[in-house]
Amino acid sequence: MGKTSRRDGPGIIAELIKWKLSLAVAFSSVTGYFLFSGRAGGDLSLVAAGVFLLAAGAAALNQYTERKSDALMERTMGRPLPAGKMNSLTALMISGVLLASGSLMLSFTGLLPLMLGLFNVILYNAVYTGLKKITTLAIVPGAIVGAIPPFIGYTAAGGAMTDTVILLFALFMFLWQIPHFWILLIRYGREYQKAGIKTIYGAIDNRQIGRLVFLWVTASSLLLWVLTGMFLPLKPPAALVLLGLNVTFIIFFYRIIFKGRQDEGLKSAFILMNSFTLLIMLILIATS
Repeated sequence: MGKTSRRDGPGIIAELIKWKLSLAVAFSSVTGYFLFSGRAGGDLSLVAAGVFLLAAGAAALNQYTERKSDALMERTMGRPLPAGKMNSLTALMISGVLLASGSLMLSFTGLLPLMLGLFNVILYNAVYTGLKKITTLAIVPGAIVGAIPPFIGYTAAGGAMTDTVILLFALFMFLWQIPHFWILLIRYGREYQKAGIKTIYGAIDNRQIGRLVFLWVTASSLLLWVLTGMFLPLKPPAALVLLGLNVTFIIFFYRIIFKGRQDEGLKSAFILMNSFTLLIMLILIATS
């Protein structure tokens, strides 16, 4: 790879580790922690830091593994490795240090959180990444990756993975990952095809993908409401607030997907989905 004066700069490393996404992953584990403990325990910082470092290391490893594919797509060719901002060996070393540091921190919270964290790294970098060029079903293990961090926080706080509350929250995180993949296809489907990544793009057109995304989000919201009402009844004030947020989200999401300009709509859809997810996590933490 080519060398630049910015190669080892903090900004390049931040790109490599996808720091915003890694922070979001860590925050979902914090939410899981609060769902069981209801308060900030002494090992909460270890959970948050450990999950962040593992997520950052996994992201760096993923960029190393997919550097050739990334160079073929306009959306990703500006990343540190295909753009020549950092050499491959440096990226691999950074990934190793981050993964080792994150594993060490999680080891102090218990064996199960550590094993879940390491399993997620393997699921992301071996299973999901390995299947992307083989089958469209790679989206499933990719979504599972987003559902595991809450279990890390929950079990680190002392909870069992079979508890209803964490299963419902993990299901929410799983269901919410899948539309993210599909929204990207509306704009970048041709690039994914060029890179050899298997998707539903081409089998259905962009408008049909938009309908699929909206139906998935609406059905997921309804399913989660039914399951929550059956297995984890909420107090009336909390139930009304969450119901209002859900209805408002679906209305705005519909307008963004079907009424706005495509480029602006896709960006707004991502922002809306991420904001809604963050708000749900904040409410869960506040009411734990």
